[in-house]
Amino acid sequence: MSAIEKYIGRALRAVSVALLVGILLLMVANVSNRFVNFASLDWNDEIIELMTVWLIFCGSAEVWRLNQHFAVDIVPLLIERTRFAKLFKAFIAFGCLLFIVIFTYRSFDLFERASDVSPYFSWSRRLWYGAMPFNGALMALFSLRQLIAILLTPAADLRAKKTGVPADELADKVSTAI
Repeated sequence: MSAIEKYIGRALRAVSVALLVGILLLMVANVSNRFVNFASLDWNDEIIELMTVWLIFCGSAEVWRLNQHFAVDIVPLLIERTRFAKLFKAFIAFGCLLFIVIFTYRSFDLFERASDVSPYFSWSRRLWYGAMPFNGALMALFSLRQLIAILLTPAADLRAKKTGVPADELADKVSTAI
């Protein structure tokens, strides 16, 4: 992992935390305002919505970068010490890259076609939609890095990694569970 990628990761985490704290503060202010009417917070929902969109996509990009997203790992565990492990990992990484490239392309199209504005501040909805192609492009770069790393890693190194549960033992557990 390069130094630039680490800085991007730190920035994504910092933005996500700042957005989460901002959402929390606005929500607390909104609830408190119902009991003690201290200000007009009509604009609150619009800002929370914008912050939530950016939080979701910035957080998703960081999770994607770290490869910490949810995954079904029964097949990789069953074939991890076989000659198909590298091919399977490369296939999954290529599928992820293909998905995120299509997502980024289509979300950029949505971003470009957006002409509506928000109801309170009359801000362009492109502020909302911009989170998708921006973070999608980052995720595409992370996916490409992961695919290249898999392709450049010798297959023997991939098979040598241990997950704690031998593949034969896992296969026995799966067959008895079914």
